[in-house]
Amino acid sequence: MGESGTRGGSPSKSFKEQPCKFGTVVRALWPEKPALNLAQRAGLTERGAQYLIDGKRKPNARAAHAVMGEIIS
Repeated sequence: MGESGTRGGSPSKSFKEQPCKFGTVVRALWPEKPALNLAQRAGLTERGAQYLIDGKRKPNARAAHAVMGEIIS
């Protein structure tokens, strides 16, 4: 019965250590205040942009378009 407590626990540490690729790109484009810059360009709230950067939400089309536009220009 002691084994049942070890299964189904928290996700492995290696999963948590993997950075969000979208967030990495955003931080590379705008190293100072990346959430604010993304929010202004994509029409998001700063908090919503931070969720995207942290990988807590999947990037939407507006955020992806803002990042791609910055890369291309």
